[in-house]
Amino acid sequence: MANIALLNRCNLRCPYCFANEYIDNEGQDITIEDFRQLLDFAALDSSLGIIGGEPLLHKDFDELMRQAQDDFRFHKITVFTNGIFIDKHLTALNDRKTTVLINVNSSQDIGKSNFEKLDNNISLLMQMGCGSNVSIGINVYKQGQDFSDLLYIIKKYGFRRVRVSVVIPRDKSTGGIKYFMEMKPTLLGLYKELLKLNVCPCYDCNAIPECVYTKEERELLSSLPFANDFEREIFLGKRSVCSPVIDIYPDYTATRCFGCYDMERVSIRDFKNIADLRNYFFMKIDARLVHSYSWDRCKDCYKHKVFGCFGGCLCYK
Repeated sequence: MANIALLNRCNLRCPYCFANEYIDNEGQDITIEDFRQLLDFAALDSSLGIIGGEPLLHKDFDELMRQAQDDFRFHKITVFTNGIFIDKHLTALNDRKTTVLINVNSSQDIGKSNFEKLDNNISLLMQMGCGSNVSIGINVYKQGQDFSDLLYIIKKYGFRRVRVSVVIPRDKSTGGIKYFMEMKPTLLGLYKELLKLNVCPCYDCNAIPECVYTKEERELLSSLPFANDFEREIFLGKRSVCSPVIDIYPDYTATRCFGCYDMERVSIRDFKNIADLRNYFFMKIDARLVHSYSWDRCKDCYKHKVFGCFGGCLCYK
């Protein structure tokens, strides 16, 4: 999937956000014409992500969404949002092939009024009958994190799945596996709460390798209500791999993904299409880093040798 960033502005300053260092520094919103060009470039992918900054801040958001939704080449569109401005764009988001992925930040991080706005906006989407196209996610970024606001949203609206993202710290010197070990008690605490609610957590990337968990912990995770065996294997770290998910910016530059945004940024004008660009990043980043170790135990690990596990996100390498 390719992600197109509509702008680099955001109404929040979340304490964990990797993008804080460049948000608002460039001050560039994508134009309608440039968006058309980027749709053409990304058209070989049938799925499209709309990102920011906060994409709903764009003054032409509704028109940009209409263009993407009317484009037969894209079968699925996902809007990544903090949810606070959904009420201003309800019509644009009410579309059969559009999914709204709402990042549920806690009231401690974004303030009580912003959290109430997020809550009310989810309610509006549900009232419009968009429930099947609304999903939620949580960024786990600190030890002992309070998930009470997330659990409140899950209970109130009956969500059966939640996207869990283990935030990549700005200082990556700790290393992926050690960082996962530090975060494990917090994650297990969340998963136990989700199990009580019969809610399935899922990763979109940065899956935690199975060696991080003990046998007893893996048994606990196996009891979560996964939709299928493939989903279970990903979550349990039996398949800890990834492929380039391209982030494209308003200035026609692109990075491999958000985790590797600081490794290399290139101009898409130097490539024929999204497949050509993805192959470039695969050869430039993935092929070079996949052999390196996240920690010493990876050296003799069979799964690592046969590329069944990368030892966490490539950005730690």
